[in-house]
Amino acid sequence: MSSIIKILPDHVVNKIAAGEVVERPASVVKELIENSIDAGATEIFIDIEQAGKRLIRIIDNGGGMSKEDAEACFLRHATSKIRSDADLEAIRTMGFRGEALSSIASVSRIRMLTARQGDLSGLMIELEGGTIKNVSETAATKGTSIEISHLFYNTPARLKFLKSPATEFSHILTAVSRQAMAHPHIRFRITHDKKPVLELPSSQGFTERVFQLYGGELAENLIQFSGKRDVVGVYGLIGRPAYTRADRSCQDFYVNNRAVKNPSLTHALYGAYGDMLMRGRHPVGFIFIDMDPALVDVNVHPAKAEVRFRNQSQIHDLVWEVLREGLRNERLLAAGVPDAETGAGDVREAAEDYVAGQSFAGGAGPVNYAPLLRRRKTDLLPADHQQELLPPPFQEVVPERRMQKPLLSEQYLYPVSQIHDSFIIAQSREGMAIVDQHAAHERVLFEKLQDQHGAGEVPVQNLLIPAQVDLGPAEASLLSEQLGELDRFGLRVEDFGGGTFVIKSVPSLLVGADYKRLLLDILDEVKVHGRSGKIDELRKDVLSVMACHPAIKINRRLDIKEMEILLADLFSCRMPHTCPHGRPTVVRFSMEEIKKMFKRI
Repeated sequence: MSSIIKILPDHVVNKIAAGEVVERPASVVKELIENSIDAGATEIFIDIEQAGKRLIRIIDNGGGMSKEDAEACFLRHATSKIRSDADLEAIRTMGFRGEALSSIASVSRIRMLTARQGDLSGLMIELEGGTIKNVSETAATKGTSIEISHLFYNTPARLKFLKSPATEFSHILTAVSRQAMAHPHIRFRITHDKKPVLELPSSQGFTERVFQLYGGELAENLIQFSGKRDVVGVYGLIGRPAYTRADRSCQDFYVNNRAVKNPSLTHALYGAYGDMLMRGRHPVGFIFIDMDPALVDVNVHPAKAEVRFRNQSQIHDLVWEVLREGLRNERLLAAGVPDAETGAGDVREAAEDYVAGQSFAGGAGPVNYAPLLRRRKTDLLPADHQQELLPPPFQEVVPERRMQKPLLSEQYLYPVSQIHDSFIIAQSREGMAIVDQHAAHERVLFEKLQDQHGAGEVPVQNLLIPAQVDLGPAEASLLSEQLGELDRFGLRVEDFGGGTFVIKSVPSLLVGADYKRLLLDILDEVKVHGRSGKIDELRKDVLSVMACHPAIKINRRLDIKEMEILLADLFSCRMPHTCPHGRPTVVRFSMEEIKKMFKRI
């Protein structure tokens, strides 16, 4: 009986490896840039055609290679980075496995030119499907130029799963941006279809690099932080709590300058902000961790995108503490969550500053500040003035006129009051209800926008002062593909070049919203779904975002008439019981449930 277990041929093994390492054109760009960085390059030029499917060219001024090294670098597990298994425990380079070039070569055609300083001539190597077709000497400048053409030409199934050109190029720009952020001293340049897209001169630091990559608006809303414990340093930039995004696209973590993913680091970032973040919003952060390579394992993911720490909980706590301290230093911690060590001191300092500016009868001698920490500002005024400034005592007003109205339907609710200016208390035929005013108004606006868009008649309002938005190259490229589609939603945006866009008009229902954040949130939806060029297929998601921005917010006081109109509009909707995101708008309590709560039945 013949054996059913066979040893796979090398070309099949290489294609399997390529499936792990080379997911899309952006994966190729990332791996080649890492090789250039390891080669000591200070300039890296990237030329892209057809979003990387036709051509990816990376040119660097690094050390170059000899003839022997150039031929060997395309073999599987051929690497100059490690010599033994012990080296795996202290990886200090971007690459180390020797898999990337062989994997890329197996699914593309390659042409590479390389030369070292002082060589009389350079070397050209051409490969197809992983097989060397030509090796010859040629004129070449110091460094390496490698061209990857017709990616996935021999794996059509992989080619079929690539997204639209705009989406794939957006992924390429993201990959370049992450490398450029980690290495601000390196000059980067990228072109697409022979058009310049991004020019990043060597910069002095991270803030300047953020400005180059993401524009002035994001850069202006970042704060610096740094901290250290033993041999681990944490530093970088994080966003102010008021500046958040609809997705996690601007959250990058770097360990020894390698862009990585790690759930523990993400948890530490969110934990540092605590309850300063609105529900559904995400903080911005570029967080760098420098540590002994022996304390982190970077060999746990085929694309080296994930890491595992030897002391995971300690790294988590350190990142949390340093980020928290950075927010504290900028006095950005939320009121009500003071730090245990400094909160009381801040309150005492504020009280002392206040008392120092007051004039007291018989004010000679030291002032005892301790009692002031438990007193109101008005307590320092004379008694006759205190009464003028105190709010009138609360008197419950029961709208008897409304309570006497007949209940017209089981669905209709009669508003009675608000809880914390956020939830409406209403009476129903069967008992009572609590209404989330923001979710309710979202549903109302969503269905109005839905009807207007479906009829092709979205009333728009031209802005007296157009809103300017500055974007980084990845987002600018994606947005430029969507301008026509956005216009159909009543959002007219013009491209002024250089990553600057101007919002000229908005749907009439959205007047008064934060137009800049609205545009960024719509763009985030497109990025998350990966459906660039087909924004109309994201109609529900886009309209949900548009409805959220102008909707009545929590902590806004409404009068009875406003509550009445909102509830009437809500129950005129087709689906009044949830907001567009699926959250409930109304929670009902029957009289029977209420009586059970009070042990009456």
